[in-house]
Amino acid sequence: MKKKILLIGLAIVVLVGVFYLTAFKDENNDNNEDIASENSISNNAGENVEEEEEVIEEEKESEAAVPDIAIGELAPDFTLLDLNGEEVSLSDFRGKYVLINFWATWCKYCDLEMPDLDRLYEENEDLVVLAVNVMEEKDLVDKYIEEGGYKFPVVLDKEGKVAVTYLVSAFPTSYFVDKEGVLLGGVPGMMTYDQMNQLLNGIRGNE
Repeated sequence: MKKKILLIGLAIVVLVGVFYLTAFKDENNDNNEDIASENSISNNAGENVEEEEEVIEEEKESEAAVPDIAIGELAPDFTLLDLNGEEVSLSDFRGKYVLINFWATWCKYCDLEMPDLDRLYEENEDLVVLAVNVMEEKDLVDKYIEEGGYKFPVVLDKEGKVAVTYLVSAFPTSYFVDKEGVLLGGVPGMMTYDQMNQLLNGIRGNE
């Protein structure tokens, strides 16, 4: 397993310097704020963004015990409602690769990334793109997804608790999970279609 994770990590590093494979282990927690760059939650996005950032920070401070998240271990499972009001769990997708994408409608980099995520989802039967919207109203998210014509599953992290568990400090942030539910790595920031494809093929090649 360590060899597999290492090879995947190297594949990610080769892509471009601005994309980092992030283990998010306990010893790196002090560096989480440094991950946010142009894609970070910022006051420039408007008052709603500022409010959402404050709530996420409050969640971080109030959580007595946040589940460990570590590369090479099982990804923390979660259950959220989709846009049809049905419960969806990460563990529902065992047997497929999962790209967990944390996003928001106001995030311009998320907006640029969405078509490529949808294309990747449509072209790969062994992959699920699970789009986790963080702390926005269902009607707003529903309208955004409908207007974009996106087909991948979307779930609502209304309180931001899943985002806190996955130490998300910037949008978009993506994680790759293998068919057994093991966390392979994370990419803070927007990815292009070619980068997504290269990562996915690298994961397949190291099974």
